Amino acid sequence: MSPAAWACRTRRSRPLADAPEAARQDLLRAVVAGGRTALADRLVDGLRRNRGDAEVLRAEVVALARHGGHAEGLLAVAVTGALGSREEWPAPWRELLRTLRRHPVPDVRDAALEETTAHE
Repeated sequence: MSPAAWACRTRRSRPLADAPEAARQDLLRAVVAGGRTALADRLVDGLRRNRGDAEVLRAEVVALARHGGHAEGLLAVAVTGALGSREEWPAPWRELLRTLRRHPVPDVRDAALEETTAHE
């Protein structure tokens, strides 16, 4: 089943947070390839609430961050913020956020700078 078809089916039957890890990786790719911003919002919201393995998706998010594109970078910031916050900002996620704060696209840098890793 294609990622888009899976997303349409799950919108009615179960939350995106219940998606298998491989399906979420496919959805990340589909979101970027298809410019699916509504799907991106649902994906990030599901990731924020799910207690699955964040490290499974980290390689995909690193690839998005390194891509250099606008949509890829913004999605990388959103997923990094969701998973970094959910995992209480372990070192690999903080490093990825620092990378995004040096992204070539100003909107991506700004979005990454808005993420907070610690409150004083």
